[in-house]
Amino acid sequence: MATNKVLFQAKSDRAHAARIKAEEFVAAGGDLRSKEAAPLGLEMIQAWNDLCTEFGHPTLKDTKQE
Repeated sequence: MATNKVLFQAKSDRAHAARIKAEEFVAAGGDLRSKEAAPLGLEMIQAWNDLCTEFGHPTLKDTKQE
């Protein structure tokens, strides 16, 4: 899969934004092991997976059934 510069930048920005949100959550006293942090963790995992997929190495299994 060939990725253009704009698409790569968008995926990179998404991963960065997810990290910033998690840092802000922790700075505000949030616990990363709490249920309130679960959406932040999921976004980080999904954003990282999208970025890693561009390098041909997704971190998550594709569970789509054909």
